[in-house]
Amino acid sequence: MYDSVLVPTDGSDGTDEAVAHAIDIAEQYGATLHTLYVVESTRSNETPGEDPLGRVRDAGQNAVDRVAERARSAGVKTVEASVSRGVPANEILAYVDDHGVDVTVMATAGRSGESRDLLGSVAESVVRESPVPVLLVNVGETL
Repeated sequence: MYDSVLVPTDGSDGTDEAVAHAIDIAEQYGATLHTLYVVESTRSNETPGEDPLGRVRDAGQNAVDRVAERARSAGVKTVEASVSRGVPANEILAYVDDHGVDVTVMATAGRSGESRDLLGSVAESVVRESPVPVLLVNVGETL
């Protein structure tokens, strides 16, 4: 039923439950698990002379590497980890199309404070526009 499962991550503890569900689905169906971190580029994080995007890319790479290691430890044979840059919902939807994803598993909230609203809007946008099923895992607010 599922050959390809995507779990976007923001690296927060709040996404752990969504990752657990995605790993379980991938393991159960022998599917490839894809994990994606999107570096959101805005004018505020593109300061000349500094490299804030580099730090965010590094954090994103660490986040997807942790998901990949967790999946491999759980017995998932094929894992693909990616970091992209752009508008999160758009990047997730493009990844679904480009990689033949069959189901996306994502948290309804992973961040706290103002960024929590951002992730909620990402999940909402993905659900509204996704050509494949989206499993939303309600993880609530994290500290």
